[in-house]
Amino acid sequence: MNSALLLIIILLWFFLGYKIYGRFLEKQIKPNDKNKTPALTSKNKIDFSPAKKPFLIGHHFESIAGAGPIIGPILAVSYFGWLAVVLWISIGAVFIGAMHDYVTLMASVRNKAKGVSNIAKDFLGSKSGWVFGAMIWVALVLIITVFSVSTAESIIYKSELVIPLIAISLIALVLGFGVEKLKWNYKISSVIAIILVFVFIWIGNKYPINLGIENPILLRNIWISIIILYAGIASVTPIWLLLRPRDYLSSIQLFILMLLGFIGIILVNPKISAPIYISGNFPLWPILFITIACGAVSGFHGLVSSGITSKQLAKESHGKAVGYGSMLGEASLAILVTILVISGVKWGSEIPGGFQTTLKEGWVALFSSGYGNIVGSIGIPLITISFAVLLGAIMVNQFILTTVDTSARLGRLVISENLFPKFKNRFLTTIITLIPAWLLAVTNSYETLWKLFGSSNQLIASISLIAVSCFFISRKRNVKFILIPAVFVLLTTLSALIYLTFKTNGYLAQGNFALTAISLGMFILGVFVAFEGFRFIRNKSV
Repeated sequence: MNSALLLIIILLWFFLGYKIYGRFLEKQIKPNDKNKTPALTSKNKIDFSPAKKPFLIGHHFESIAGAGPIIGPILAVSYFGWLAVVLWISIGAVFIGAMHDYVTLMASVRNKAKGVSNIAKDFLGSKSGWVFGAMIWVALVLIITVFSVSTAESIIYKSELVIPLIAISLIALVLGFGVEKLKWNYKISSVIAIILVFVFIWIGNKYPINLGIENPILLRNIWISIIILYAGIASVTPIWLLLRPRDYLSSIQLFILMLLGFIGIILVNPKISAPIYISGNFPLWPILFITIACGAVSGFHGLVSSGITSKQLAKESHGKAVGYGSMLGEASLAILVTILVISGVKWGSEIPGGFQTTLKEGWVALFSSGYGNIVGSIGIPLITISFAVLLGAIMVNQFILTTVDTSARLGRLVISENLFPKFKNRFLTTIITLIPAWLLAVTNSYETLWKLFGSSNQLIASISLIAVSCFFISRKRNVKFILIPAVFVLLTTLSALIYLTFKTNGYLAQGNFALTAISLGMFILGVFVAFEGFRFIRNKSV
C-alpha cells in the first residue's frame, strides 16, 4: 500500500468531514454570538476567562490530545493490523468523536459551563450524577498517575527533554502575562515565543541534564514528584497565565512537528510493512474500539470540553473550530502515528529495531523511532535521524505532560462542582486529587486498575452523550445524531466489560476479584444511567 496516498486520502476525508458534517452539526446546535458565554458572564481570576480563538484552539487541542492517540493506534496495530485501525479512526472521529466533543462543549456553554457530570446530575438524577462524577474523578486520578510515570520515564529515556520542558513553561508564563495584562500583540509574541522554544530544543539536545542518581527507582520517583508538583501548580494558577499559553505554544510546536511528519511520509513514501489484518489476538468488536479509544472517541475530551474549555469560549461561533476541529486534529495525529509505525519501522519480531522489538522498549521508543526514521530521511539540514528521534520524543512528552496538568485541574473541579460542592478551596481539592495519584505512581499500584481505563473512558463518552441528549431534547432540539452514536458506544463498552471479565483468561478466571467487581459495577452504572436517560428522552418526546 502507498503510505503517502493513504495519508492524503484520509486528510482529505477529515477536511470534508469538518466542512460538511461540521456544518450539519452547527445547524442542529444553532450557535448564536448574541448569547453571552459563561467566560464573559462569570469571568473570574482563575477558571473563567474569555480566550482568543487561536489560543483556545491550541489550548483545547493540546489538552485533549494526550498519549491516547499515540498508545491506542500502536497497540491496535499490534493486535489487529493496520486496516481496521485506519478505518475506525477515520469514520469514528468524524461521526462520533468530533461530534461528542462539540456537543458536550456547547451543552456546557449553554448550561453555565457545568461539567458533564453536573449535567447528568440535572437530567438523570442526583444519585447517578454523583456516582458518574466519582467515576470521572477516579479515572482522572489514574490518568495523572499513569501519565506522570510515562513522562518521568520518557525524561529518563531522553535527558535532552529536560531543558525544553522547563523552557516552554517559563516562556508560557511570560507570554500569558504579556498578552493578558500588558496587551502585547499576540501574533508577534507567539512568533518570538515559538522561536525561543525551538532554540531551547537545540540547547537541550546539546546539553542534556542528568541528575546523576544511580538508583533507577529513586530517580523515577523524583521525576514523578516533580511532575505532579508542577501539575498542582498548574491546577491552581489562573488559566490565562500558565495552562492556556503553555498549551497554545505546545500546540504550535506540535503542529510543526506533525507537519514535518506528514511531509516526511509524502516525500519519503515509505512502504507499509505491517500486515493489513491480524486475527486471533482479540475479537475485532468490541476490543478494537476500546483499544484505539482517544483517536476516534474519548470521554476524557468531554470532560475537557465541559470542564475547562467551556469556561473560556468567548463566542458560541468558535465552538465548531474548537470542539469539532480539534478532535479532527487529534484523529490526524492518530493517523500520523499509525502510518509512522507501520512504515517507519520494519515489521517482524526477529528484526533488530523492528516493530515488535522496539515496542518491547515502550511505545515512546517505537513512535520516536518511526518518526525519526522518516523525518530524518527528508534531507532537511540539521535534522538528522537522531535529532528527528528527539523531536518525536518531545512531541510525545508534551502531549503526556499536558494531560497530567489538565487532569489535575479537572479533578479539583469535579470535587468542587459535583462531589463536594462545599469544598471550594482550590488548593485543598487539588491536594485531594494529587496525593492518591502520587502514591499510586511511586508504589506502582495503578497497573491493575489501569486495565479498565479504556473501557471507563468509552463509558464516560457514552454517558456524556446520553446526558447531553437529555439537555438538548429539553430545549426541543433533534438529538438522533447524538443518540445513535451514544447507543453504539454504550453497547460496545458494555460488551467489552463483559468480555474482559468472563473470557477464558479474563478477570474472573485470573481470580482478580477487584477488577471483576469494578468491571461489573461499571456495567451496572452504564445500564442504570442509560435507563434513566432514555426514560427522560421518551417522556420529553411524548
